[in-house]
Amino acid sequence: MKKFNLLLTGLATTLATTVFAQNISDKWYIGIGAHAVDYTSVRGIFDGYFDTDDYSIVPPLSKLTVARSIGKNFAVDLQASIGEIDNKRLKIKDEFFVLAGLGLRFTPLSESKSLRWLDPYVRIGANYHKYSYKGIRIVEDDPSTHLDAYDDDYNPEKNYKLGGKFTGHDDNFILNGGVGINFWFTKNFGINIESQYNWATAYTKDYINFFQHSASIIFKFGAKKEEPLPPPPPVEAPSDRDGDGIPDDQDRCPDTPGLPQFQGCPDTDGDGIPDDQDRCPTAAGPSQFQGCPDTDGDGIPDIDDACPTVKGPIENNGCPWETKDVTFRLKNINFEFNSSKLTAESLPLVKDAAKLLNDESFDGKKFFVDGHTDRVGSVAVNNRISKQRAQSVVNELVNNGVSKDRLIARGFGKTELLCKQADINAKRDEKGNILYPDQETCDRENRRVVILDQTGSKVSITEEVKVKTPGNKRK
Repeated sequence: MKKFNLLLTGLATTLATTVFAQNISDKWYIGIGAHAVDYTSVRGIFDGYFDTDDYSIVPPLSKLTVARSIGKNFAVDLQASIGEIDNKRLKIKDEFFVLAGLGLRFTPLSESKSLRWLDPYVRIGANYHKYSYKGIRIVEDDPSTHLDAYDDDYNPEKNYKLGGKFTGHDDNFILNGGVGINFWFTKNFGINIESQYNWATAYTKDYINFFQHSASIIFKFGAKKEEPLPPPPPVEAPSDRDGDGIPDDQDRCPDTPGLPQFQGCPDTDGDGIPDDQDRCPTAAGPSQFQGCPDTDGDGIPDIDDACPTVKGPIENNGCPWETKDVTFRLKNINFEFNSSKLTAESLPLVKDAAKLLNDESFDGKKFFVDGHTDRVGSVAVNNRISKQRAQSVVNELVNNGVSKDRLIARGFGKTELLCKQADINAKRDEKGNILYPDQETCDRENRRVVILDQTGSKVSITEEVKVKTPGNKRK
C-alpha cells in the first residue's frame, strides 16, 4: 500500500486505542473506519456506482466521525477523511486528500423501541476539501487545453476529451449529501456504512465531484448520570411501637423496624423488595425474580435452579446441556518446534474434531480453520507459520473424512492475541483467579488453532446433546 496510507493507519490505531478507553453511553458517538473515493461514477445517475475497480481505497482507520444527538430524530456530526487518492477520471495518482466538515442527520428510527439495532439516516453537510488541481486549466475555445479522459464506460482504451471551462484549485468548498446506516450489536457498539455524493460548488463542470463510501466501527458514550432521589423525610407519629419512625397506623409491619419506602417493613437483604414480599428475604435479588438471586445469570432464580452456579436452559432446570465443542478438541494440539507439522499426540485430537464436523447436525455448514501465533518473531514469519499450521489441521481433517470444500485455512499471525503483556499477573477469571501467571502461559494461550462458522458468527461451533434432566429443586 502507499507509504502515507500505512503511516495513517498506524497513527489512527493509536487514536482509536485512546478513544475507545472512555466510558460509553448514549448521547455521543464516535466512529473510525476506512473510506473509498470514486470520481468516475458522477457522469449519470449511479453510472458505474458499484464498479469497485474505479474506487480509490484508503486503508482502515482513515476516516473519523464524531456525532451528537440534538433532539428527537436529529443529530449533528463532524467528519474528517484523509489519505492518498487517485482521481481516475483526470488520471491523477497518489495525491494528498483531505475532506473535513460538519453535517446534519435525520434519523427516522432513532426513537424506535422494536428496531434498536437498526439506525438508518439521511445526511447533508458542508466541507473543506484539499486536493491539488493546480496546473489543470481547460479553455473552452482552446482544444489544446482539453484533457484526455475515459469514455462513459471508463475504458482506458477508449478516451475522449474533457472540454468546457475549468481552472483547478488546491482548496475547495464541498457540499455533500447521502445516506448511511448504523447496525448496533450492543447498546453502545456497532458498525456504520455510508455513501455520499460530493459537489464542488465553484465549478460548472463535474470533473472533481466524487462519491465517497465508508465503513466504520462506532461507539456511543457521554450520557449524563442522573443523581438518585433523596429518601423522603421521616414522619413523626404519636405511636411507633417498633421505633422505626413510622406511625403504627401507617406501618404495615408495626412490630418490626422497617423502612419508610416499604411502609415500615424491613428489607433484610437490601435488594429493594420488602421481606413480606421477598421469596428470598436473606439473599439479594432483582424484582423480576421476587427478590431471589440468579447467580449464574441464566434467567432462572437460584431457588428454582438445579445448577445455580452454571448457566442452563429452563427446559433442563437451569442446568447446561452436555456440549461437544469442536474448538475445544483442538485446544491442546501442538506442532513440532518451528514447524507446521502436527505432533503425534495431536493427531487423535484432530481426528476427534473431524468426527464432530461430520456429524449430521453440521450438514451443509462450512468452516474457517484459523491459525494464531504468540508475540515472538516478525509479522511476516508469524503470518506464514500460522497459515501453514491452519492448513496442516485442514489437511488432517480432510484425511479424516471432512470434505475439503467445507474448510478454508486462514492465518492471523499475532494480530489477535488473547493474552497481552499487560494481562500477565493482572487479568483474572470470574472467580478472581490469575489467568496468566507467567509469560509462557500467556504465549501458550495465544498459540492456537480454532474453527469458526463461515456464516460470520465468531463463536466456537458447538453441538448440543441433551442429557438426563437433573432432579427438580423447585420450592
